[in-house]
Amino acid sequence: MNEVERLFVRRITLLATAGKAVTGVDVRTLESAAHKCHRAALKDKSELADLDIPNAKVECQAFTRDGGGVDIGIWMNDHEARKRVKEH
Repeated sequence: MNEVERLFVRRITLLATAGKAVTGVDVRTLESAAHKCHRAALKDKSELADLDIPNAKVECQAFTRDGGGVDIGIWMNDHEARKRVKEH
């Protein structure tokens, strides 16, 4: 693994740690979902992807043109959020 790949992995871990604070979902689960979303966005012509997992949603944009870039967001799953509101 080169330095750029190691840096990317560290950033995914940081993202997943912050995502856990928002969603309560396990860090490893969020890391895995973020990687899957990233790969899916790279493959999609629109450069966009999203992935729903229990209690969280991961949204991504990734591209290789012009040096490449990635943007990943982790959100509380809307369905799960509404469910919690109804319970209270």
